[in-house]
Amino acid sequence: MNRTADVIIFTALPEETAAAREHLDEPITERVVSGSIFKLGTFVGRHTRWTVALHETGPGAEGAAALVALAVAALSPRYVFFTGIAGGLKDVTHGDVVAGRHVYDYQTGVDGPEGVRPRMQTFPPAHDLIQRAQVVAGEKEWQARIQGPAPTCLPEAYVKPIAAGSKLVTDPESPTAQYLRDFAGDALAVEMEGYGFLRGAHISSGVGALVVRGISDLLVDKGRENDKVRQPAAARHAAAFTYELLNQLGDSRTHRPGLGEELLSSRRTGPLGGATAGFGPDDTFVAIGPDGSIERWALDAGAALPGAPGSAGLRQGHQALVSSVRHSVAVARPGALELVHFKGRTGEHHRVPVPLGDDEFLVTSGGNVLATHDRRRLAVRSFDDGRVLDELFCPPNLAASAIDATGRTGALATSNRVHVHRSGAPNLALSIRNVLEFMKPGCSVAVSPSGGYVACATMRELCVWRTDDESVVLHRRLSGKEMLDSGGATGMRLSCTDTGAVLWLRRGKLSHVTDAPEILQLEQTGRYDDAVVHPSGHLLGAVGDKGMVRVWEWHDRGGQ
Repeated sequence: MNRTADVIIFTALPEETAAAREHLDEPITERVVSGSIFKLGTFVGRHTRWTVALHETGPGAEGAAALVALAVAALSPRYVFFTGIAGGLKDVTHGDVVAGRHVYDYQTGVDGPEGVRPRMQTFPPAHDLIQRAQVVAGEKEWQARIQGPAPTCLPEAYVKPIAAGSKLVTDPESPTAQYLRDFAGDALAVEMEGYGFLRGAHISSGVGALVVRGISDLLVDKGRENDKVRQPAAARHAAAFTYELLNQLGDSRTHRPGLGEELLSSRRTGPLGGATAGFGPDDTFVAIGPDGSIERWALDAGAALPGAPGSAGLRQGHQALVSSVRHSVAVARPGALELVHFKGRTGEHHRVPVPLGDDEFLVTSGGNVLATHDRRRLAVRSFDDGRVLDELFCPPNLAASAIDATGRTGALATSNRVHVHRSGAPNLALSIRNVLEFMKPGCSVAVSPSGGYVACATMRELCVWRTDDESVVLHRRLSGKEMLDSGGATGMRLSCTDTGAVLWLRRGKLSHVTDAPEILQLEQTGRYDDAVVHPSGHLLGAVGDKGMVRVWEWHDRGGQ
């Protein structure tokens, strides 16, 4: 992946931009993206030399959302931040820093006869950035990075919720301030751009995002004279925290590239062998046993969540799927597909049976839809009740199939060709070589969550294509041993991220495939039954043959 900037830091005000620029090494260069100006410099961290782009969006959420999506598409960063100032709501004082664990859009609601009923929305920041922000806040080394005049009292840092809206709140007794106390009582700060920024980052799948704010006023003391002093100071504090976070990010020298720290390690209680893994919404991880039993964990707390019992009799092929956007699981049994819907993180659930033909199998997916195929047609189905939403005709001698998270892009592979169907766009026919044309068991295919990339592996080579222009972003011819390892469909799982990175599970071993001389085998203990990448590209999970569930931070750098 050709990355122009590793990191983009967005700001709204000139003093915020100036504070962020103080940490960059010269020379500062300029890049213009659709008329918007980005200033590029370098920052040398503990593990990585970062190319950082700065851009001032101006005040307001809508501009932030549009510019983030535009910039991510043009500069392909790994991380994006919005740093600057905010008003303090509670439990903070001037100069403190708040990294947004959540950013609430407090203005979303229904205005009826009984007043406004809130329907607050939020998009989650990157899990690995929240984890690192908690470390930075606790260690306090970020305080030494504060530029300009030394603060009279060292500020504190918090990883807590932030409220965002288009209103500039200047009075603690105003209706908006009271509304925030009533309906966003855990928010420590209020600002304007954070929700729009996270929405833009959410649209641009594969990039990690975080909002960092310095407290410049406490609503009771906002005024022009105070702002002249406190706004630059608060902006410098937010910038210091952001750059210390960058200083600590990057691959540890004690780990192999591509693998970060283990976040969760928990022994499953269900039957061992042949399990399926998946990331659910709201920081959850799910494992489905070979009898269809469902076990779940909360990644933020590391605790087990209520699951569901299983029973004997799963069918051959891909036996289960986990939705990444809803608390739902699909389990393939002989003659029927069983949809299990949980009510959030609770154990309350209900099952929906969906009839399947004897030759109909699950397709690799895991978003807000699922799919089945019978080698004649691929049916995209609703995760609600299994009804068919769309159909694709399968090519003769179908070897493997996959769809993206929305069902708008489907890949149907024979042993030497990948047929890509895209809703509203021309279909593609991509060529790939195999040892022999009939070697179907050695063929695997994957589609990235947003449908931007398709990956295919045979017993001879592995290719990754960008679907918008059919360009090849990774082409690897396999060595003799790699050919043997890639033979057979049992225990195989190919995953492709929204940056074009490829994870390949073969014979119980998990690898990151690049154009390096050797395929990088990730560190592991024992053998894995299944492995999966979080849609954000920043978490990697696996279930092992010894019943061990593991989840790591994973630094997705595309095909690098």
